Amino acid sequence: MMDTLIALYPTLRSLWVVWFFLLFVAMLVLVLRPSKRRHYEAQADIPLRDDKPRGGAARGAAPHDSRA
Repeated sequence: MMDTLIALYPTLRSLWVVWFFLLFVAMLVLVLRPSKRRHYEAQADIPLRDDKPRGGAARGAAPHDSRA
């Protein structure tokens, strides 16, 4: 049993590298699709959007801390 695993090790190691390379290429294809460009641009703007004031608080007022 152990001899079989030792003999298969170089082949399995090569297949592991090929598997990760194919996985990486698949992720690149999914992320860089032109049809998803607008979606990713909208997601990139999320941190820059202004928050709406909560519960009628005046703009610029400190938010209410409910932990007190």
